[in-house]
Amino acid sequence: MGHTRLRRLSQVIFLFIALTPASGRGQDPIIIPGLPGRGLQSGVRPSGGPAATNASAHEAPTAGQVETSEAPPVDLSAPNFGVSGNWFGARDAFFDRGIDLQGSASQFYQGVTGGGLRQNFQYGLKLDYFGTIEAEKLLGWEGLYVNLHGESRFGASINQNVGSMVPANFALEFPASSGNASALTNMQIEQFLGPNFALTFGKLNAADGVNIHPFLGGNGLNRFTNEAFVLSPIYGRTIPYSTPGAGFSYLQDHDPLFTFIVLDTSGRPDTPGLSRMFRNGATMFGHLRIPVSFFNRPGHQSLEGTYATGKFSPFSPDDYIILNHQPPQQSALRQTGSWVITYGFDQFLKVDDEDATKGWGVFTNISLADQATNPVRWFLNLGAGGTSPLPGRTEDSWGVGYYFLGTSEVLRQTLGPLAPNGHEQGFECYYNATISPGFILSADIQSIEPALLDARSAFLFGLRAKIEF
Repeated sequence: MGHTRLRRLSQVIFLFIALTPASGRGQDPIIIPGLPGRGLQSGVRPSGGPAATNASAHEAPTAGQVETSEAPPVDLSAPNFGVSGNWFGARDAFFDRGIDLQGSASQFYQGVTGGGLRQNFQYGLKLDYFGTIEAEKLLGWEGLYVNLHGESRFGASINQNVGSMVPANFALEFPASSGNASALTNMQIEQFLGPNFALTFGKLNAADGVNIHPFLGGNGLNRFTNEAFVLSPIYGRTIPYSTPGAGFSYLQDHDPLFTFIVLDTSGRPDTPGLSRMFRNGATMFGHLRIPVSFFNRPGHQSLEGTYATGKFSPFSPDDYIILNHQPPQQSALRQTGSWVITYGFDQFLKVDDEDATKGWGVFTNISLADQATNPVRWFLNLGAGGTSPLPGRTEDSWGVGYYFLGTSEVLRQTLGPLAPNGHEQGFECYYNATISPGFILSADIQSIEPALLDARSAFLFGLRAKIEF
């Protein structure tokens, strides 16, 4: 009965959005926490009100200007076309009709230089395709936007060589963890009912939604490489990487303040997910994000939580955790309901006096989950990052972070005879060097103490070359 009611509720929301030509004139599509947005630049910018706008203005979400009370005008004078250029004027013509197409190719050469399970280097390639459709320009429908994100991966990653539960290379885990694979992981339809309220539904990419954060996120392509600083691994039970969902967000000064979403618990990147939607319950996601300002520096305090109504065990399939061992009769461990709660903050400590879009600051997040159904009991990450302070390198960016993953007691006791597991911790440092507009070369260092006790402490080095087109 509960699943039937949730299915009917989603159908009502979808129908309501489809029949509501709201007055959203002048409003840009936004990045909502937990909802897909757009790709973002490699640099970290101070985030504020209008900063949450996405690339409908031909810009990735940088918006780090100091908060203002009015929406900024859409800037059509400085399109970000990347290395492929304007396609002999075709991209301008598309954009004038409400269609914005962008993409990137990211190459990874990364290896375990010491410890782990195996020491070797692997090469992988990730292609990402982004599209934004503004229905007012294309069809005359005010306030309606469609955001698309397609992904292709080729080659190999070093994730299975480390012995860690958290993938050291997030980007190459999706849309599949190995081989060649392509999928449309995000098709979000977003309808504004006014400047402060938006409805959304579709197939939602959870990693895209994190990109509103000034230091984390980036899909493993723009900032950190390790999943611990891209998308929290504690949400594997309740928020699949790509899954159908619907919800709303309330905005304050164009900054998402509160978001609520209902999601399917078993969506996959390579399928629409509609035929089996809510077969294993639904996830309810709530996110409260309050802007704060210390010493006239922008920041946020946030509280979010999820509750999934399906049946799970710590060994249920998980998009975010690597578990190579499955105990016998694991179905006996399944229980109804799984939850996660998270507190986080981000705070800029320095904003450039001459360019308010550049600066650096600190972040931390701490999460607690139901260990009877989740392989992770609690999770912490903290660190710092921002745009480069080096003279002449103001388009570069950097980040440094530490994470600790406390494994579930149920998982440790059950897996003990097969593969002894403990807690896990890791460190990552990266530097993005902008070689030319549209070409960014990154160096990445990681040190990981894996949860798998058979694996030694691992040291990783990697290079990432991203070309935007």
